[in-house]
Amino acid sequence: MGQDFRTTTSAFMIASTSDPASPREYTSPGPLRRRLDAWVARSPDVAYLAPFMSFLLLMALGNWLFPGKEGVPWSYALRTFGALAVALAFWRYWPPLGRMHLLPAVILGLLTAAMWVLVHKWFAAQSWYGYTQLWPDAKPEDHYDCFAQLGSGWALWLFLVVRIGGASIVVPIVEEIFWRGWVLRVLVDYWKWERVPLGIYTLRSFVICSLASALEHPMWEVGILCWAAWNLLFYWKKSLLFMIVMHGVTNFALYAYVVYARDWVFWS
Repeated sequence: MGQDFRTTTSAFMIASTSDPASPREYTSPGPLRRRLDAWVARSPDVAYLAPFMSFLLLMALGNWLFPGKEGVPWSYALRTFGALAVALAFWRYWPPLGRMHLLPAVILGLLTAAMWVLVHKWFAAQSWYGYTQLWPDAKPEDHYDCFAQLGSGWALWLFLVVRIGGASIVVPIVEEIFWRGWVLRVLVDYWKWERVPLGIYTLRSFVICSLASALEHPMWEVGILCWAAWNLLFYWKKSLLFMIVMHGVTNFALYAYVVYARDWVFWS
């Protein structure tokens, strides 16, 4: 495992430095780069795990450091910029991301956002053995209304840029690299996952990955449906970049709807 990574890295470094127009210099990497190279050589999965796990840890840390609704903007800024920094540190260790497929990514992203809203509203209206929902939403008084909290000045717009920008750019990168770049491959072959091509289908990996999304998304019913559909689309295109763009369009459209309609139940 480590030897394969070092061989690939060396070839990439030689190819990059042989090009006089290359913007990166690998002949004398700094101490941080050398430590990252050694770390990933020992454990290639860290490049896929670190951005996603840092996002979750910074989310928990932000909620602790900045409690209450007053701390929400600071908490989101911490997790967004922190996870972005980790992703930028590890991006060169990821596999080729593939083609963008922009038009289908945009169309399918918009359809997913509409599905997220409509399916959850239907599900929330159902009665299950005396309960309106199996997993109730936050109470209206616990929703975060950014207009009520921040007014209409620069603080509001700065928060919206961070909140929607983070959901549309950072979240898709860290989640797609983790779930479809790593989890789907690990569930195919745990011991040799890095040799599993992107987009390989097995029933076990498809089902487990789809169901595991319930652990991350409060609206678990639509999360499972979305993850199952996106896994199928990944098998179709076999492109992480396509998934990142589609994921980003979905989140942007969903949160644009939240702000426009002030439907804060989806603000999570």
